[in-house]
Amino acid sequence: MKTDSRVVIFSGINFLTIPAPIISRATFLAFQKAIQDNGLEFVRFENPKDSIILTRDTPYPLQVTVNFLQGQVGQLLILAPQPKSSQEMFILEAEATIKAYEEVWQETNRQIIKADATIRNLYETTSPHAFQELWENRLGQQATSLAAFGRPIKGGGLRFVMDPIQEDMPVSIEVKIESLLVDTSKIFVETQFIWPIPTNPGTPFSVRERLLFTDSYIEKQVGNFLKGEKKDD
Repeated sequence: MKTDSRVVIFSGINFLTIPAPIISRATFLAFQKAIQDNGLEFVRFENPKDSIILTRDTPYPLQVTVNFLQGQVGQLLILAPQPKSSQEMFILEAEATIKAYEEVWQETNRQIIKADATIRNLYETTSPHAFQELWENRLGQQATSLAAFGRPIKGGGLRFVMDPIQEDMPVSIEVKIESLLVDTSKIFVETQFIWPIPTNPGTPFSVRERLLFTDSYIEKQVGNFLKGEKKDD
């Protein structure tokens, strides 16, 4: 596994909050202005019922969605599908988005009731087929054991779901490692960190800390697993 070939193909961070942001024509226009004042540019501004959606395609795709959900719960979702820039750039733009959001919806006692961060990566392999490398080299299995399925294996993978531990409460983690079906020479890895426990009112969004925490885990723990190494102390 060529762990140094890591390429980020998706970054996203999602927050559920109370109270929910009021979505109106006034806040739609105010959020557009606040986004621009904080140095971000979007080409599409949509205001469907109970939502605000901002999207752009260059210099890399970025989407910001503000939703009013049921039960007075709000959502702020920031996604970079197919990023063509550094992870630091996504963090900076996510921080700018948060600043604009807080300028429009000023709630001193806002509470984050759940948050999650997702990063997807591609890795090159050293085998003709990525699943072969994962199955035989990393897991030490025999190729003949797959004959039980009665047909050639196009792809496959692993899924790990981990509960919080004392050192990093209250984070739970999910990791998916699969051969990429559209290019079977590559390994697809999705890592999601979930903060399921509500924060205290007024706690900051801490976008940078959450994304760097997730990215560090990918570089160390996930990278070590792909290389077949033990836990990095």
